[in-house]
Amino acid sequence: MESRDYLKVRMVVRGRVQGVGFRRYVFKQAQVMGISGWVRNNPDGSVETEAAGAGTTVQHFITAMHNGPFFARVDEVEEVSREALSQKPSGDFSIKHG
Repeated sequence: MESRDYLKVRMVVRGRVQGVGFRRYVFKQAQVMGISGWVRNNPDGSVETEAAGAGTTVQHFITAMHNGPFFARVDEVEEVSREALSQKPSGDFSIKHG
């Protein structure tokens, strides 16, 4: 892949996204897709995630954020930042607590 094919995106997901397995859903999607980054609950009831990987894969990940797990209700997926990366991102995907 060429350097412009890698992407890092930070998103805030709003709706019924806490207490419904949303972070676990995001974690599993990231693992399946080979995305690196993290997910965490925010105090305002939203969920925030940062995802990095191949551009097309990150786009699929964003689509998955709009769907969410069965008991979730996604009202909004706000893209806070988007950055082209010069090289393939490294690292795992984690669930941040606290």
